[in-house]
Amino acid sequence: MAEGPTDKPAKTKKPTQAQRQNDNALIGTKLRGYYDSIVDEGTPSHLMDLLERLQDAETKAKK
Repeated sequence: MAEGPTDKPAKTKKPTQAQRQNDNALIGTKLRGYYDSIVDEGTPSHLMDLLERLQDAETKAKK
């Protein structure tokens, strides 16, 4: 039987410390952008209503 070429996985270079730090900084920047956009949206009014009702119920239960 004739042997075919062996399929070896291509070796990938291990990222350097600087590359990892750059990648982490990019991820951090994107996450901060997502977080800021969510904060800018504010709390929906229906959620605020629910929180107020829960607080009222908790106050009444303590009496």
